[in-house]
Amino acid sequence: MNEVDLLVFVHKAEKCKDYLADLLLLSKKVKLTEFVDFNSALQLVKQAHYKLIVFLTFEPAFPRTWNVNELRINSPLLALAGADKISLSSLISLIDMVAQNEEVSHDNRLFAESLAYIDENICENDLNLEKVASQIYVSRCHYSRMFQKYVGTGFKEYVMNKRIQKAKLLLQRGEPVTDVCFSVGYNDLTHFGRIFKRKVGVNPSVYRLNKAASQ
Repeated sequence: MNEVDLLVFVHKAEKCKDYLADLLLLSKKVKLTEFVDFNSALQLVKQAHYKLIVFLTFEPAFPRTWNVNELRINSPLLALAGADKISLSSLISLIDMVAQNEEVSHDNRLFAESLAYIDENICENDLNLEKVASQIYVSRCHYSRMFQKYVGTGFKEYVMNKRIQKAKLLLQRGEPVTDVCFSVGYNDLTHFGRIFKRKVGVNPSVYRLNKAASQ
């Protein structure tokens, strides 16, 4: 298999070496390129058809001049902003699975599209399994099975982890707890606080104060 069958662009790779250690193990299966100049990346992705192209950043969003989600290319494309260890683990599983196949199956492509949709809408309070399934025209039950197969965890748990990771970033910046709650897709402050404490070990206000004191 040609190594450029899978192409991964990483934004600010030097800032996330620890996170990328596992991804680098796939270097024989993928072409891993640091994402520096969007125009150069655009030229590269147009040179050939790839099994999968991934744009990855650990920042909350891509730079405004990098219109990743507006790319119109013939290859399957996944744009993942606000990446963390949880989403990176899912991405590695997807890449590894694609690398082992001669062709990307219909389900593989649909699932890549669904992950991008989740990432783009992670802060919407109406994001749910049925809505995401409808985006790729599969049933709720079928998508649930796809998610468990490719990610190894349930949809609800995945979304919850992504939202809490984003909440932690906002709280570290000093954002008010109430604002953070609504910003990451929750409309019940008590419910948000309960989930945050279960995942992080302390409630959001304590986490915010501790981070402010350590800065």
